[in-house]
Amino acid sequence: MFKNLVDFSGYETLAVAAMVFFFIIFLAILLRVFFLNRQFTTAMEHLPLQSDDGTLTADKEQE
Repeated sequence: MFKNLVDFSGYETLAVAAMVFFFIIFLAILLRVFFLNRQFTTAMEHLPLQSDDGTLTADKEQE
């Protein structure tokens, strides 16, 4: 009975499939990051600092 609980002989294929799936997803995300548009990245970077009129709140504080 306990031998069946520790016998992992049927899971090699599942482990390989999970590893391949992980690396495919990892490479897809890595490629997406490398090919991002610079304007999109800059817009997302300043998004938390934008006020409703489109100016940066950090610029208003410096005035």
